[in-house]
Amino acid sequence: MKHNVLINYLSDNRQSYDVVELAPTCPCCGVALLPTVLHAVCTEYEEEECNVVYILNYCQKCDECFISTHTFDDELSEGYVFSSFAPINAVNRSFSDAISNLSPTFVDIYNQAFLAEVHGLNHICGIGYRKAIEFLVKDYAIHKFPDSEESILSATLGSCITNYIKDERLATLVRAATWLGNDETHYLRKHPDYTLKELKAFADAFITFIDSDLAYESAKQLISNH
Repeated sequence: MKHNVLINYLSDNRQSYDVVELAPTCPCCGVALLPTVLHAVCTEYEEEECNVVYILNYCQKCDECFISTHTFDDELSEGYVFSSFAPINAVNRSFSDAISNLSPTFVDIYNQAFLAEVHGLNHICGIGYRKAIEFLVKDYAIHKFPDSEESILSATLGSCITNYIKDERLATLVRAATWLGNDETHYLRKHPDYTLKELKAFADAFITFIDSDLAYESAKQLISNH
């Protein structure tokens, strides 16, 4: 989402508002946020599409400041889109012990994709999230159907979802996340109105569902032992 930002233009010292897509997360703590803009400057060139906006941001979560760069939005021919930020700390997304024990490879792949996203590598991080989702789905399916492990491992992700994810809400979430993840790997998107933000939102909801189911299993075992 873009916001109106007061920009200082270095070429002639003028100030004016323009629409800018702000940094989606803090590179210091990794938390998603709407940063506080402290100062914004623009380096101008003869061709407007070459202009770059630099913003000094403040993170309310960790009390750190960081600099973000924003390039001209070629698609809309107006405003600026987020490009990168610095400094970048090596932050990881934390998952519950239940998720980490169920699918440690998922956690590893997800955090590699997250690190790519933090570095502004938006063209490849979605591919990583898509791969992470497949590992989590298959490890969860094997957990629920251990006798079918060989079939699950050799099945396509779509078949695995259809045959082994029995909760329709769960299947809907992971199928939507998978479709958007597939879009990240192809030249043409089948769902151009959806972005990496929705992919992660669907995946996060799916992860929460699995976490809740694993907690239910643990609680059920506790009750059955009495």
